[in-house]
Amino acid sequence: MQNTTAKPMKVAILGGSFDPVHMGHLHIAKQVLDMEAAKEVWFVPSGNHRFKQAIILLDFDARISLIQRAIATEPRFKCLDIDRAGMGDGSTYDIMVRLQKQYPQHSFSFLIGMDNLAQLPQWYNFNWLKDHVRFLVSVRPGYSPDQAVIAQLNDFGYLNCKPLDVSSTNIRAKISSGLGIQGLVPHQLLIEITKLYKELLIRR
Repeated sequence: MQNTTAKPMKVAILGGSFDPVHMGHLHIAKQVLDMEAAKEVWFVPSGNHRFKQAIILLDFDARISLIQRAIATEPRFKCLDIDRAGMGDGSTYDIMVRLQKQYPQHSFSFLIGMDNLAQLPQWYNFNWLKDHVRFLVSVRPGYSPDQAVIAQLNDFGYLNCKPLDVSSTNIRAKISSGLGIQGLVPHQLLIEITKLYKELLIRR
């Protein structure tokens, strides 16, 4: 169903597993707003699709809940459940097609780290993505843009900000080792995230 009542605006899509959401996600989203690359940032967590079950620990609803509370104080951040298992096939192509159909008045861009740029042509239906999606490439220290990929994109831009040195993988490793994760996740979620992942990692 189309939603054409909202005022047209530029929206940046921040996808990922958010397993768990962390300060790096919030930092990059804030940079998008500060640099006026978009008016809003929409967080789109990956669903627990069958092909992702081996790599995503926390269930979809729990990750949605954590993200919603992490972004609650910033009205220009939103969290969508558009990739919930059973609603699509889990591909960026499927997500962007549905977003563009549902919100035809908005101009969407998809955030991608420069370290992932070289793999972009391997994404499902890249031929459609390169022609219909604006990619917002986050500059990463130690990486230079893959010009062969850039040349294929119909529309792209660079987000020149320094990313925080934090990842969901590192957070899970710290929790598994009994180390603290202060400063890596939103402070209001620190105890809950630690407890949730301790229980999940013990089962593994």
